[in-house]
Amino acid sequence: MDLTAMTARVREDVQDEDEANYRWTDDQVEGAIERAVREFSIVAPIQQQDDIATVDSSRDIDISSLSGLIRMESIEFPIGENPSHYQKFRIWQDTIQMSDEGDGGDARVKWYKEHTLDAETSTIPTQFEEIIVLGATGYLATSASVYTVDKATIAGKWATINFLKWGKERLERYEKKLKALKSRIISKEFYTD
Repeated sequence: MDLTAMTARVREDVQDEDEANYRWTDDQVEGAIERAVREFSIVAPIQQQDDIATVDSSRDIDISSLSGLIRMESIEFPIGENPSHYQKFRIWQDTIQMSDEGDGGDARVKWYKEHTLDAETSTIPTQFEEIIVLGATGYLATSASVYTVDKATIAGKWATINFLKWGKERLERYEKKLKALKSRIISKEFYTD
């Protein structure tokens, strides 16, 4: 599901489908989706692996090319030893500092990356798209409760309470699904090595 389809799906859930009279702007809906995608990415990031050249006699490796970096998993250098030789490392801005000096050869960098959801593509697996919908709708509903505090609405004084209650329920379900997913991932990582 791309961003356009996700936006339509979120609008459907919050019953905001009247294009002539949207409650939320596209920027607001997309912002809520972006927030949910970011939070999902922290729990279930994309696993990446890149071979990056080291610099002879330097412990530093430039990682500015790693777009959407969430966290580093490991640095193997030199590559291909048996058993594998993993570096102790520190990260400062766009640089990794390894415990050993480079020799101009590649280091194998394993890292975790943010998911993307844009007008053309999505890296979010289909089975997890509803988690994004839950989070985005929860954030929109709770933001609507704040907006309606001092506004006259057809629902009267109950509009604020109803938006807040529904938004909190959605966010609670969203957080439970993220927690369950996180524990599934952690146990899978623990047992597959």
